[in-house]
Amino acid sequence: MPRKEILIIEDDDDARTMYGIMLRSLGYDVAEATSGSEGVKRARGRVPDLIILDVMMPDLDGFEVCRELRSDPAFHRVPIIFLTALDAIDDRVKGYTTGGDDFITKGQVEYRELGVRIKAALNRTARLTNASGALGKGMVIGLLALRGGVGVSSIAMNLARYATTASDRSVILLDLAFPVGSISLWSGIDTPRHTVALLSRAPSEIDRAMIASYSLQNVYGSYFIPGPATLTDLSGIRLEALERVLGLLREGGYIVILDLGRATLPLMWRTLTHCDWTAIVTSGDSTSRSLARVSLQTLVDHDVDPRSLLLLFNDNTNRKPADISLGLPRTPDVFIPYTEAFGDLVDPSPFAHLWGIVAADERTTA
Repeated sequence: MPRKEILIIEDDDDARTMYGIMLRSLGYDVAEATSGSEGVKRARGRVPDLIILDVMMPDLDGFEVCRELRSDPAFHRVPIIFLTALDAIDDRVKGYTTGGDDFITKGQVEYRELGVRIKAALNRTARLTNASGALGKGMVIGLLALRGGVGVSSIAMNLARYATTASDRSVILLDLAFPVGSISLWSGIDTPRHTVALLSRAPSEIDRAMIASYSLQNVYGSYFIPGPATLTDLSGIRLEALERVLGLLREGGYIVILDLGRATLPLMWRTLTHCDWTAIVTSGDSTSRSLARVSLQTLVDHDVDPRSLLLLFNDNTNRKPADISLGLPRTPDVFIPYTEAFGDLVDPSPFAHLWGIVAADERTTA
């Protein structure tokens, strides 16, 4: 197997030499650049497998280098790790939002940890780039509610978290709760590599490497692609691009969870025909129940298999009526009790129940 090549872009001679010695001892080939502009030139001349990037450089700083490289399709798949003396939260946020995969402060990381984080970045790209053929096809689960505020995003994120522990497959959450992504707002992530930007690309451009370049990994091990953090023009989104993304991830063996929010775009309703399961989320108020009934009826009219439809009752106000099915076309499949933190729910949790439903086919066909 060819050795991985790492490009170090660092203007400090001593630091650059030290990193080079370390990386070569770990079995990597190393290329070096002494400035931001030289780094961009060297990277474009020979695309490396990973880039270690300083921030404070005299010509182009590291943020500018990262932004420029990420604008080039050839660098969509290349992990970029900032290794810098900066340690302020604002600097870290800027590093991630310009397209960095990791942000490490010099002097606060040991030799072994740096090696592990480099390996993790390379492995992450490989996992999202290569198909998981041994696992068979993956699964797509969509969650939505016509009424806002019933907890669709919370349920989607916690389902992704549970699926990561319950399955040996990779899990990825796509934030499609437009016009502004809930994940971006909650996490403070403001990045140009969001779902709108990905789905505005020509389908022919999209491959697993590109999907990998847009994805982030959370502390629980699952991946996610956030939505935009600000109001964004949605006119460029293409249904074919979303179908392409779902097809590639399904073929790669992924558990794909779609946070559709209120499904505000017409194309989202068409997307649901590509889902293995569609979960309608409702709560105790009468409007939420009425809209859940409309959703279930309308989706069937839009060629969604009624056997794939789930009804989730999220008791998000702790004021549930005596009969939680009151006003609904059927008894909910899963009841999620009121809690201030889903992690506090006792086992077996409602997410275990939900996962048991959607994973039944996986256990029998994998």
